Amino acid sequence: MAVNMAVNDDLDPVRRLRVMAAATPGCVVVERVIAAPFEEVWAVAADLEGELPRYQPSVKTLRVTPGEGDRLEVVALGRAGLCASFAAVLRPGWCWMQSRTSVFGLAAVPVEGGTLLGRAGATRRRGVRMLAAPLLRRAFAAELDRFESRVRQRAQ
Repeated sequence: MAVNMAVNDDLDPVRRLRVMAAATPGCVVVERVIAAPFEEVWAVAADLEGELPRYQPSVKTLRVTPGEGDRLEVVALGRAGLCASFAAVLRPGWCWMQSRTSVFGLAAVPVEGGTLLGRAGATRRRGVRMLAAPLLRRAFAAELDRFESRVRQRAQ
């Protein structure tokens, strides 16, 4: 799957996430300030294989294969047995993954009081997109609760 994931480096990662979400039909963004340094927050976000299945309940396992530079190939196995392959970009403060059926994004920037973390996502299934948005907002808020808990646990 050829995916153009070029980004404008003039935007900070959270602003870039908002732009990408706005350009992606049905994409939902949820943001939260986590009272922890950027390095601690991003350590959880960047550990896709170890941490993503801990805060994203539908993912059982994730396998990451490095590509060129900041490009990755990611294979996710869901708890319901579904499997998805993602083209991904991972760099400090930025993670964007796209499969044939879904989009996953994380972005973080240091702010006063901690780190602003944004979570974006969408289904690419046309008939489900608009119906999914309210469910995704609630699911992402709960996911950020678990993510924040992982940051606290790793900092101890």
